[in-house]
Amino acid sequence: MAAERKLSILINGPLPPPLGGMATYCEDYLCSPLSEEFELIFCRAILIKSVFTKKGLLRFFLRTFNSILIILVWIVMLVMRRVDISHVHTNSYGGFYVKAVLSILARIFGARTILHMHGAEFKAFYTGMARWNKWLTRRLINMNSYLIVLSKEWRDFFESIGIQKDRIVVISNSVYLPDLRSRKKASNRLTVLFMSRFERRKGIYELLAAIESRKDFLKNCRFVLAGPKTDEWHSISERIERSGLSLLVDLPGSLVGDTKDRAYREADIYILPSYAEGMPIGLLEAMSYGLACITTPVGGIPDVIRDHENGLLIEPGSVEALSMALEKIATSAELCRRIGEQARGTIQERFNWDVRTKELSCLYRKLTMRKADIMDTKVE
Repeated sequence: MAAERKLSILINGPLPPPLGGMATYCEDYLCSPLSEEFELIFCRAILIKSVFTKKGLLRFFLRTFNSILIILVWIVMLVMRRVDISHVHTNSYGGFYVKAVLSILARIFGARTILHMHGAEFKAFYTGMARWNKWLTRRLINMNSYLIVLSKEWRDFFESIGIQKDRIVVISNSVYLPDLRSRKKASNRLTVLFMSRFERRKGIYELLAAIESRKDFLKNCRFVLAGPKTDEWHSISERIERSGLSLLVDLPGSLVGDTKDRAYREADIYILPSYAEGMPIGLLEAMSYGLACITTPVGGIPDVIRDHENGLLIEPGSVEALSMALEKIATSAELCRRIGEQARGTIQERFNWDVRTKELSCLYRKLTMRKADIMDTKVE
């Protein structure tokens, strides 16, 4: 008797490089047990890597050409392969419309479609639209079989703008739990880690202001600010030199692989004072390493962090609140240890890939109406 054909999932999303939460998620997704249960066909969202290193008109043309290439490759895959489900990862602004075209094409070829929303700035993107554009955006989302969002807060937002309630599914981001038995610190100094893009949205300037305001108190701390070497990175590097913070702050650039793992293992505190987020992978990774995290209650973060239990929550943009949180956790080894342990426990229970694999598997099978194969796992 012939073996039953695996369901075929055609996926579009980024992979490192470049670095970013969505790229990390897609990379982890491909390494999950889903690859054994389903036939995963992955199409990269970035085919011209130099698009991120160019500026001005050249960057515009490269992005446009990259979008055309993505659509052409997508069509080829739909023609050559039997695709049951299209799973498209998207964010905001121009990229959203390119991904919407992919979903339309998948529907034309008879596939069920999932749009997976990662965009931390989608709320600002949508509210800034003209009325006709809002109508179009709602139509493009509602045409999909399901919209995956990262948290209950994002579910509430999409319901409020008119996305059909029965099409919205909450499936949070996830990470793998590292083995910490060999964790060793290279220094006795308290190490504070920021690992993200150097953007105003990420609160990097508030972090620098907090360090400057408490630099005498924090002189025994080591701050590692890791992220791609963009124009913003060079601007921040110059500010650190001018402020006399070079002995306190390291700027190692992007960290990947073993260097990224080592940075988490050597850190004690993780800071992400963002103004807007989806559900940041970097925060989940830091929690999985048992770091005490200081962050803000934006996007899906309140679904993960309970203030003073498994992390500290501060108001976005408040340098004073950030300084006080740093001082509080830096002066109490017991508080730092307890919050870190609770953070790791949260990942183990709710935000690891064992949990997420079951949810996605259930959704895929539900979508193709194979009721006999649906797992008992509940998908919100």
